[in-house]
Amino acid sequence: MTPTLFIAMISLLLGGTIYAVITALGPASTAHERRRLAQTTQYDVTPSFQNIERPDFAPGVTILLRVLKLHDRIQWELVRAGLLLNPSEIIALSLAAGGLVFLGTSLFTSRLPAQLLVALLAMAAPWIYAMMRKGHRQKQITIQLPESLRLIASSLRSGFSILRALQVAAKEMAPPISQEISWVLDEINVGISREEAFSHMATRTQSPDVKLMVTAIQIQSKVGGNLAEILETTGDMIQERFHLAAEIAALTAEGRLSAGVLTCMPMGMAFIIYLLNPNYLMPLVTEPIGTIMLVAGAGLMLTGLAVIKLMLKVDV
Repeated sequence: MTPTLFIAMISLLLGGTIYAVITALGPASTAHERRRLAQTTQYDVTPSFQNIERPDFAPGVTILLRVLKLHDRIQWELVRAGLLLNPSEIIALSLAAGGLVFLGTSLFTSRLPAQLLVALLAMAAPWIYAMMRKGHRQKQITIQLPESLRLIASSLRSGFSILRALQVAAKEMAPPISQEISWVLDEINVGISREEAFSHMATRTQSPDVKLMVTAIQIQSKVGGNLAEILETTGDMIQERFHLAAEIAALTAEGRLSAGVLTCMPMGMAFIIYLLNPNYLMPLVTEPIGTIMLVAGAGLMLTGLAVIKLMLKVDV
């Protein structure tokens, strides 16, 4: 057995022992207790999550996250990504991916730094996927929102109430906007006011267009007016903003590509050189002048990225 494989097995055994101790000392996790604990914040879990009876397969991790006050924050990010996961589950996926990749890499190379680097990338993969899914979901909501508002406005003009109009939109529209409207309906049905339910939708989606819609609805509820006309006008405004944002994104694509190349190329080249000739880059770590060069290079790269970001930032 190689030393690397031995260290990996010891680490897995130690981590399993710690997890078992935390789980044994913690209370049993049931769906009722999870819902009760989830009420530590005002809007921690959406109605759709409250109605799902799913056991927590890692209650010890959940307890640790609550002690560190990270559980609610991670849960919100998973909700915004549309992932039906507990925070403990995505952490377990991340650790499992890192451990498996570390063991798999040890079969091909005995260089511990390369193994750790690949394992860290594998551990970050679930979180990267969640963030990518979150961004895609927010973009889809922005695209679907104008059509949803027009559909609600048309239903109101035909004589439907606001609740019936929302039900029509939730039924006719595709996810993810239909899910958000369904959550709004669920909150209204349990006694939450219409304005507050839409505010929760804006909090979940973190979309400026949804916030614009919520602001229009709140103003209409206070000063009155034709809700159908307000929603249709808001939908047209959001549609124009989306078209303008898409045009700006096309015009600034070259700058964003430059920022991506500036970020990825140095690290990618350093990784390839390390695999081909590890001793070539060692002076950057072992020599004081090398450390200074690394710090200066990282600082210049971050400065360039910040400048490019400021140049490409356009408020729509």
